[in-house]
Amino acid sequence: MDSDNLPSPVRDLVSEARAIRLQILNASLLFAVVVGGLAFVRTLIDAMHLEEWRIVGGAVVLYGGFIVLLFARRWSYRVRALGFLALLYLVGVISFITVGYLSAPGLILAGQSVLAPVFFGRRMTVMTLGVNVLTLLGVGILLSTGVVTAETGFYEPTVFMNWLRVTAIFAVFAGIAVIGVDVIMNHLNKSLRDQAELIENLKGAIQLQEAAEQQRKAAESRLRATERREQP
Repeated sequence: MDSDNLPSPVRDLVSEARAIRLQILNASLLFAVVVGGLAFVRTLIDAMHLEEWRIVGGAVVLYGGFIVLLFARRWSYRVRALGFLALLYLVGVISFITVGYLSAPGLILAGQSVLAPVFFGRRMTVMTLGVNVLTLLGVGILLSTGVVTAETGFYEPTVFMNWLRVTAIFAVFAGIAVIGVDVIMNHLNKSLRDQAELIENLKGAIQLQEAAEQQRKAAESRLRATERREQP
């Protein structure tokens, strides 16, 4: 068996985990910029048509933020990951304030909650879930008391173009969450295959060692038998 192709039993798991997180971050940002561009253009056109200039300004700033994070490879991982989660949070909050409790804003915050443990771990997960729950309640208070008015016509279900925007938003934020899970599962499956192959190789080595030991014992037995016959 070719030893050059064997998986190494010595692995830097910490470095591997960091590399996986960085891969997920870069892939998620790329997906958000490329696929999210469709939702951005559709939202921009509709907002300008309805003269919702706050939505126009918010969409430009937020989408620009995703582009900046995508190309800012020299920034630290922590800064880029926190910035990404913050942008997702802002998109979700602004969407809730703009259109109320429709499915799209909830999906955005749900996707952000899924990415939090992928990027940082359990503590960030608990914090993110807590902040998102409080945000939902806070936005609900603002809208129910009339402090902020939602533009429900912006997602009028009888207009097919609105469905295109909702579909694009779903594709972006569901896709981002799926990318993170997919990268982790692929790495886990590869690690399990490598470990299984390593175990099989170790079993083969043990069998060869046992066979060699049996041959050695047999040779010693024959040697002793020969010595006894040659003795006077």
